[in-house]
Amino acid sequence: MKTHRNIIIIFVLIALLTTCSQHKNQADGIVKQLRDLPTPIPNEPSFGPGLPSEIKRRKLYGQLRALGNEAVYALSSGLQDENVNMRKNAALCLNELSGGWFDNSRPRLDIRLGLSTLINALKDNDGSVRAWSAQAIGNIGPEAVQAVPFLIELLKSVDEGSRNSACIGLKGIGPAAKHALPALQNALNDPSSDVRKFSRWAIAYIDK
Repeated sequence: MKTHRNIIIIFVLIALLTTCSQHKNQADGIVKQLRDLPTPIPNEPSFGPGLPSEIKRRKLYGQLRALGNEAVYALSSGLQDENVNMRKNAALCLNELSGGWFDNSRPRLDIRLGLSTLINALKDNDGSVRAWSAQAIGNIGPEAVQAVPFLIELLKSVDEGSRNSACIGLKGIGPAAKHALPALQNALNDPSSDVRKFSRWAIAYIDK
């Protein structure tokens, strides 16, 4: 009886491992298809949701959302790709699916497993990768508190978009990011009116 039970357990484990491997391969294949999509997402009033690239994007995003953690792993790998278009699309996808506004009729993708990769992406050479990664970190919420020092550093970027997104990321983390308040207070003197606006917004959410 015990031997029979052990055999069943082995078969179940093999089936689970096979399924996980299939899902991983599927997620990797879908992420590769993101590479050549335009970034940022075209404005729908100008281009319309019927644009071929956006029809493809919605299909791929929906498939990735359904794959859950395997999608996060695959997108995290894409975020480290040597091709900048791949990194941009991986960061954008993580931001969009975790934020929920791309399709708010469906649950947000839990991207906590990709946090360390997103933190590393804050130092990317491309401003869009930095910005979307910072915003994706904010979508994780208080559990992304370890990213706060790196977002504070991003507030010093020469790139305005990165500074804006650092504020957005800190705002998303909320009161857990209290030690970012001095840096955000300093950002109220930023030469950019947008950075000043996003700083005030972040402070209001953090300093509750």
